[in-house]
Amino acid sequence: MEARTFELGFARFIEKFHGQIKEDFLADACGKRGLLLCVDAGRKMLEELADGICAEFTKNIDRNTSVDAIADRYIQLGTRCCEQGISVSEMVHAFILVKRHIWIFFQDSNFAGQPFDVRSIIALNNRTALFFDRAIYYFLVGYEQSTGKKPSDADRLYDAFLNKLRRDLGLDR
Repeated sequence: MEARTFELGFARFIEKFHGQIKEDFLADACGKRGLLLCVDAGRKMLEELADGICAEFTKNIDRNTSVDAIADRYIQLGTRCCEQGISVSEMVHAFILVKRHIWIFFQDSNFAGQPFDVRSIIALNNRTALFFDRAIYYFLVGYEQSTGKKPSDADRLYDAFLNKLRRDLGLDR
């Protein structure tokens, strides 16, 4: 069995059962760990996170999915979380729990009991880990960008004036 076929088969398996994985994740994250309970939109944010990861798992771990596609989605999520005052550490914990529940589901399913080449399992683990590493990184980028001081109208006008002056004087950067 080709490793690529195994990875995509696993990804489709996760997508097929994404509702069950999401419910197990939410029971753990909200029920047992109390993640984001102090935020009004906390549970909704966790549901969207799990849905976004599990329902599109094939796309998320596919080698053909561009880093930019992952970056855009998770930068936006980081920005939203920052604007809503959602804790960075709790969201990173949520990412870790989603990944954990995907692997728990895999281990508990009949899919995991099938004979596979060790290289296939390692390739699957690497693709999954790479996706989660990128998602967390870009989430943090989005969050940090939102916490930075946004330039005021006066700052933007001043910068535009300086750029025009530099250009007129031939002093382009």
